[in-house]
Amino acid sequence: MGSAALAEDDSLQEVVYSVQHGLQGYLATPQGQGPFPVAIYHHGGFGPNIGGSPRDTAIALAKAGFIGFAPVRRKTVPMQDAIEDARAAMKFIKTLPSADKKQIVLLGFSRGGHIAFYSAAGNSDVKAIVIMACAPGRRNQQEFLDQVRHVQAPVLLMVAENDNQRTDLVALTRKIKQTLDDEKKKSRLTVYPSYRTDGHRMFFEIGSYWKDVVAFLQDKVRFSNKKNSGRNK
Repeated sequence: MGSAALAEDDSLQEVVYSVQHGLQGYLATPQGQGPFPVAIYHHGGFGPNIGGSPRDTAIALAKAGFIGFAPVRRKTVPMQDAIEDARAAMKFIKTLPSADKKQIVLLGFSRGGHIAFYSAAGNSDVKAIVIMACAPGRRNQQEFLDQVRHVQAPVLLMVAENDNQRTDLVALTRKIKQTLDDEKKKSRLTVYPSYRTDGHRMFFEIGSYWKDVVAFLQDKVRFSNKKNSGRNK
């Protein structure tokens, strides 16, 4: 476990969540009495590159009343490694004394959205899922959609209308929504107006979309201490 730091009102730590692979992540805990629901954020990026802001997202989640955990996965390319790291993150948060282990939400950006679906599939402890500009791989898209079909929690899908420079992620997000609809799963799709010159970068930082994330998540979980759930409303 690394040194602790204070991020405004929320305790922020860098923690080791996988001893086997020496993996660290950012853990932010709200002030007050627990247990707190847990929100795990899976960042974007491929190999050594990170998309999104794990540290800032963990802090923002704590401000919304969640234990915010943003694991930083291995700098490897295979998706199987990333999925294993997500399993390690799930095991880690269930060791936290202040965590409500039956009230877990998942967030994923870009490749992290792909990973979040795998982590949520068949997991009844996951109460809500927020997917930002999901980027499923081209070669295993059918396998990915099979995992989408097995999620039980309601899903919020978010994408900017000009997120189409490398791959048309608007079309892919609509395909995910159709898959969920076909399975009669609860889901909502928000397509935001174009963001600057590259819609994918909309989710690289905590921006105006964040209020929609918080409202969705706070509506789907049970807070043991209600005063902690209203801090960002």
